Amino acid sequence: MDSVIVAVRTADQVSAVFGSLQDHCVKGPLTAFVVTTLAAEDARRILPSAPDSWRVFEAPVSGGPRGARDGTLTTFLSGPAPTDAEERLLADISGRVFRMRNYGEAATVKLLNNTLGTFNLLSTAHILNLAARIGIPAKEFLEVIRVSSGQSWMSDNFSEVQYDLLLKDVGLLRGEIGSLPATDLSGDVEQEILQARGLLESEA
Repeated sequence: MDSVIVAVRTADQVSAVFGSLQDHCVKGPLTAFVVTTLAAEDARRILPSAPDSWRVFEAPVSGGPRGARDGTLTTFLSGPAPTDAEERLLADISGRVFRMRNYGEAATVKLLNNTLGTFNLLSTAHILNLAARIGIPAKEFLEVIRVSSGQSWMSDNFSEVQYDLLLKDVGLLRGEIGSLPATDLSGDVEQEILQARGLLESEA
């Protein structure tokens, strides 16, 4: 059975890829891993619409470029029970696989995780900017954070994080549930992150 990994940005693009595969490429059975992070509603709408001969997995991932290079991505998986061959493919790209029963659940878990990550990223940016304002060099303080109680995956990868994708996921989750708890992420998050990154670059 042929396999394909669908990695595009939007739900409309996933639908377009499915249509192209049906029209031009695939006439028989197919295994499709959709790693695009969808809104849960879109996952429940698009993925079951595939032909009956397809095995479609909702498989958004977390871990960034480093995880992709190292084969240590965290994968959130919904869909049919994987075959041995499908398990081997998952093992090649994943450090860990979290399995859910229904389409949309993998998306929800990924969106919750990335929203928490965005809280962490924004908090790190706030504190780096504050440190600089009160006379502590941001680059030096980031080294403190990375080996102390303020450490997080976001502080370890602060200058490489693709925050535009995180903000997309925050928007998808807000669209699903209407509001978010704790820190308000509707402010100028990008400016805070870019300001803190600029401080780190200027102190190089």
